[in-house]
Amino acid sequence: MEPKDLGRGIRNLRIESGIGLRQLSRMADISPASLTAIEKGQSSPVLATLHKVLKALGTDFAEFFTNSTEKHSVVFTSKEMSGVCDEHREYIFLLPKGQNMRFEMVHETIGPGEKKPQWEVHDCDLGGVILSGGPGQLEIEGLGRWTVRRGDSFYIKAGFKHRLVNLGKRAIKQITVMDPPRY
Repeated sequence: MEPKDLGRGIRNLRIESGIGLRQLSRMADISPASLTAIEKGQSSPVLATLHKVLKALGTDFAEFFTNSTEKHSVVFTSKEMSGVCDEHREYIFLLPKGQNMRFEMVHETIGPGEKKPQWEVHDCDLGGVILSGGPGQLEIEGLGRWTVRRGDSFYIKAGFKHRLVNLGKRAIKQITVMDPPRY
């Protein structure tokens, strides 16, 4: 999505929600100037910042970037999938929202070189499997750190702060499943 389209979408969602710019900047813990630049399409936020803004607006990546489909499908082609990326990460939403999906599935790519990604916390359980790349370090606040490699899987309960750092020279590719879905 182009920065101008992203910014327009955030601004429209903020206005529809009846939230002022300064109020949203406080809720998302970013400066009003940064939020203004995002809304005007002058800045493309990193995914962690975008996640904070969308969460403050009561939505998330999947809801914001996917289109609802009410048709009953079994197979979804790559043309029906949508995604979002920044300098270090890419998320491709493998299943469309709607159809009473009981879980959400995302193909994630985490590039090398990201020093310390921001903590993530979700209101759903998530599990995944490392397909290639790495190794990586999965850290769950208060529980520990684990090295993860191709073929390793993980499970994180809702509400736990976590992050995955790519320690290798090749991008980590993984499939992550969230239950219940965030959309």
